[in-house]
Parts: sequence; structure tokens; C-alpha cells
Amino acid sequence: MTHRCPTAPEEPCAPPAFDELRVLALGLDPLTAAVCLALAEAGVCLLNVRDPAPVGTADVRHGPYPAEFQGQPRELVLRTLLRRRSPRCAPLSAPELFPSAAVPTAVVLHTWSVPGDLVADLATAPSPDLDPALPTLSVVRDGGSVVVWPLTDWAHRPCRACVASAVREARRAFRGSPPTPGEPLLPRQDGTVAVLTRTVATGEIAGRLLSHVLRDDAAPRAAPSDSPHDAPPDVPPAGTGTAPSGPPPARPPSGTQSPDGPEACLVLRRGLTVLPLAPDPRCLCSLAFTGP
Repeated sequence: MTHRCPTAPEEPCAPPAFDELRVLALGLDPLTAAVCLALAEAGVCLLNVRDPAPVGTADVRHGPYPAEFQGQPRELVLRTLLRRRSPRCAPLSAPELFPSAAVPTAVVLHTWSVPGDLVADLATAPSPDLDPALPTLSVVRDGGSVVVWPLTDWAHRPCRACVASAVREARRAFRGSPPTPGEPLLPRQDGTVAVLTRTVATGEIAGRLLSHVLRDDAAPRAAPSDSPHDAPPDVPPAGTGTAPSGPPPARPPSGTQSPDGPEACLVLRRGLTVLPLAPDPRCLCSLAFTGP
């Protein structure tokens, strides 16, 4: 029996369920691994995880990877953990099987990380050949700091130079006064602030991915009406040719737009502190989410 979408305004279509979300996670550092486990707990079953790098000591110390799996590929270990967390979850490690942007619930989580002290240590999983129009959420983790980009398509995801520039800006924002002799330039990755950052960022990133399923259903829809008395105040009935009375509505102040809007910016989180970051003006990647 086929499903017929109701047409009456009082019988709206049910929004997609979370088990219809398809996520391709590229780069399985401790933060992304925790995000994938949170998605599985929320009911996401179609997870495609890709990162052939071995589980290291830092992955065990800062993430959900058990010590007995150290040295094994991250993607293999995470698939095991996902099946343990949710028996309904059927994780894969095959980006070539990920659907195109024609599937509205498909989204890519592309994660970079800085495993060492230098920005040059920036690493991520190899980029597969994907549909250029796939929605992509890009993230970079540097110790106790996490930077999240606005949602773009796969073809306009930030390049390595843009990610490195964001890491430098994030370090500069929290460096403050020059360090005293013998003091490390950056806080330890296993500090309290880093743990707090990973905990909060895990929920935020998982929430943004889950909201991708509901983005078309969350917007309010006005029910059609033939009565001019149902129009909002100061708005004339359609077809009257009368301009609204009073001054035009004020534009929202800068910074209040949707995080995926055309004027969105990068978001830097460290602990409970959230700061906007300007994209690298020397690179064209930011044209995907900034105005002219």
C-alpha cells in the first residue's frame, strides 16, 4: 500500500524520523567518534564512517575508544562500538556507497584535528569522490578548542589552508598575554577546559546533524485563508494593492541570522566560551557562506 501525503492544511505530513538520516563521517577523532555514538543513541541507523588511521594513545585517553582496540583502524573500532551502542545501527565504511544530494536526509560531517602542538600537524581522513552538492558540516578540533563552519556543499568545504588559518586565529584568540618562561604555549589537551569543550561540542554538532532532517519541517507554514480578517496586523489582504502602514520592519542586528544563513560565520568554542571567527579573506572558500 502506497503512502499518500495528505493535502488538507489540518493534516500535515509527518516529519522524517531520525532513522532516515544518512551521515558520512570523515575523520574519526575522539570528538567525531563521540558525535557518531550520540547519533546512534538518538536513533540514527545509517552511519557511514571513514578513517583508516589506527587508534592511538590520545584517542583512548580523550575519546570513547577502548584501550584494547589500540592500534586497530578507527573505522573498524567505531563500527563495533556503534553496533554495541545500538543494535539497530548498521554502520559502514564505504563512502562510495553514500547517496547523492538527491536524498534530502544525507549529510557529510568532515572533521579535521591537530594531534600535535603545531598547526602543520593538521590531519583528516582522505577525501572520497562525492556528489559536489552534498550538504557538508566542517569541524576542526585543536586541543581544547573546536571551530565549526556554516553548512556548505561538499564542493565548497573549507580547504586545508582555510582550516589552518582558523586554527591559528583560535589560538590567537585565547592566547592572551605572552606565556611566562617554561609555560606551554597551549593548555594541555586533557585539561578540564578541553573535557568541557568536547562534551558540549559533541551535543551541539550532533544536534545540528539531527536538525538537518527537520529543516524543511521546522519552518512555520501559514494555513491558506480566504478571509481578509485573518491577515496579520498592518498587512493588507492579498490583491488589494495597498502598502503596509507604518515603518518597514527593522532588520535583525548582525550576528542573529541563522547559523547556516548567507551571513553566517565560523564559530569558535572553548569550554563555555563561544566566539565568532572571520573566515580567511585570502581564500575563496568563504564565498560559499558569506555575502558579496
